[in-house]
Amino acid sequence: MKREHKISLGLLVGGVVTLLTVIGSTAGSLAWYVYSVSTRVSFVGTSVAKSALLNVGLIDDSHWLSDAKVEEFQLTRETYDGHSIVFTHATDGLNSTVIQQYLFAGHTYASHQLFPLTTQSRVLADQSDLVLYESPLSGNTSMTEYAHTDHYVKLPLAFYLTDTNGNPTPNIDVWLTSANIQADGQHIDEAVRVFIENSQRKFLMKPADKSTTTGSNKVGGILDLDGDGTYDYNLGDGKELYYGQYNTTGGSIVYDDELYGKPFDEAPYDNANGVTNLTPSTFYAKHNEHAYCVDRTQLTPKTVEYYPFGLVKPSIDSNGNYCEGATGIKMTSTDSEDKIGYATFTIFIEGWDHVVIDPSANYSFNLSLKFEVN
Repeated sequence: MKREHKISLGLLVGGVVTLLTVIGSTAGSLAWYVYSVSTRVSFVGTSVAKSALLNVGLIDDSHWLSDAKVEEFQLTRETYDGHSIVFTHATDGLNSTVIQQYLFAGHTYASHQLFPLTTQSRVLADQSDLVLYESPLSGNTSMTEYAHTDHYVKLPLAFYLTDTNGNPTPNIDVWLTSANIQADGQHIDEAVRVFIENSQRKFLMKPADKSTTTGSNKVGGILDLDGDGTYDYNLGDGKELYYGQYNTTGGSIVYDDELYGKPFDEAPYDNANGVTNLTPSTFYAKHNEHAYCVDRTQLTPKTVEYYPFGLVKPSIDSNGNYCEGATGIKMTSTDSEDKIGYATFTIFIEGWDHVVIDPSANYSFNLSLKFEVN
């Protein structure tokens, strides 16, 4: 069985200085992975040196936003590089219901429910698409069901900078200069991930991490998904279940024939997943007295590597311009044929992050991303 959390989520996206704010609060029955989310998004824009404006738009090739909605919210639908893009006036802002309407009308990505998911193991150099799987069910160790698209948010954005005559300006770099998350309670902000795709690279970011050291999290381990205080095991053969992705020396999970769980009242808690908060949870439990324990010396969980925001934030060169150097990964550049920059943002909760446990219910988080150009 699967225990469930719920998080309500809001987004605010804008242009230079451009803010993307995600606001969430949790409520509902307890779970390890599952959240329900309502999403709000708004755009705001400011002038750049009082002579140029950054315009932010949604790529809407399928016309999820009807002509009536475009007119109602005083938007502009334009065609660039063969894409139909809905823009707001940079200084007017975009009604917060537009993005929700965009997500809801398409019936593709999450507009009301967002589920923490399992990321396929990947390294920083991996330039493949993001692969997400559904959360595991207690007793089921298969990794075959891809994440439903309505369990996460995916926003394809377009940027262009206009000059004093209102014409798009080519070869302008757009940077992410601030990523702030505030959370109460169990620090659910640590589990928020953002996957960013542009014409040059694809990378995973942990916005709550302000360090300049690349990070990773394990995506495999023994778990207590049924909430009985012990790690799950197969009732038929008594062998502990290993969830997620892993490597073994022998090609399969190895068990120690002489290592059994002790009676529950005598068994010590085993920090099998290396958690820091030693409170009994999904990741920190005892071995059942009837279970053959996994020999973890013969098994290694796979990992997902990510950039902390501290390495995504750009350096400033001797001329005071943002640049890729010791740190800095640009979001996009207005270098397309029509002088548009494109970047797609996928926002989800990494269920293997150790903060995603039952006590995380009924807490909230806020995510604010700020984009700038030189």
